[in-house]
Amino acid sequence: MTIREIADVAGVSPAAVSIVLNGRKGVSDETRKRIRKVIDETGYTPNPRTKNSSRTVLCIKYLHGGVLVEENEGFISAIVSAMAERCRKEEYTLVQIEARGDMAEWIRGVDFSPYCGAIVIATELPREMYGSLQAIPVPFVSVDNMMPGMHYSCVGIDNRENVHTALAYIHSCGYRRVGYLRSAYHAENFTARAEAFEKYSREMGFTVRPEDVREIMATMIGAHEDMRKLLEAKPDWELPECFFADNDTVALGAIKALKEAGCRIPEDVAVIGFDNIPYSAISTPTLTTIHVQRDLIGRQAVRQLLYILRDAGFVSAKTSFVGNLVERGSMNAGQRHPA
Repeated sequence: MTIREIADVAGVSPAAVSIVLNGRKGVSDETRKRIRKVIDETGYTPNPRTKNSSRTVLCIKYLHGGVLVEENEGFISAIVSAMAERCRKEEYTLVQIEARGDMAEWIRGVDFSPYCGAIVIATELPREMYGSLQAIPVPFVSVDNMMPGMHYSCVGIDNRENVHTALAYIHSCGYRRVGYLRSAYHAENFTARAEAFEKYSREMGFTVRPEDVREIMATMIGAHEDMRKLLEAKPDWELPECFFADNDTVALGAIKALKEAGCRIPEDVAVIGFDNIPYSAISTPTLTTIHVQRDLIGRQAVRQLLYILRDAGFVSAKTSFVGNLVERGSMNAGQRHPA
């Protein structure tokens, strides 16, 4: 008899059976007793895999539209590649699967018994679904989402420090009137960047006018189209000296629209991005940005999961990586108001 067959007899999900077999929290006492009764009556004996001797790690990519996970110029795929490479070195296998819709419902339908642990690409996971991850019956690590308020093991970006680095560079270049191109697609990373932008732009004395804070789509085509419409609707828009963009995709789409409207980059308006996706190095002009350590994030996610698997007393840790500034042609140092 398999876990799925036990689940059918007990009238529960395979995930609930895995929770009981692994002695984890996540089901009611009544459900736990019902599952145990079926296990005892059928004489089911957990195989070695169910006892977490498996060396297979499940990578769950949650898609809430896929804008950030699939369309951000290979950002997430680079993290997953680093995870797979680290797993191979540790003699583990990484298996990828996509999750959509209601996360709690999706988890209930998955048989976790073949896996010793999981890594959740939670970039697009909405806040209202954070709690549903508690039902995952194997140890797991959240990637690219620091899950504020949740006691999960997480690996991601230090958005506050990275935004501070970007704004400090803007300040060092002599720019004082700064705009903000926000992603219209909401995600935890963007929320953190918005909070950091508000805090540090105020502390550094920037002038940020309400009309210079704009939401545009976080795809190359969407950002270009939204920025084009903004410029057409407000031809007398006195642009700020410099725009900070939530990510490179937003920045590059906006730059294309600005150039089509006759703006020179960086002479008329400078732009700085975030992520350092490959296209930022070959765009015209090349994009100044914050390089995010994608390979380190991927490798650390595997390390952190292995810590949990090897040490039952391991306390959940949240590891965030600071990036570094990559200076390119979309900024013009010292040309505005030299400090």
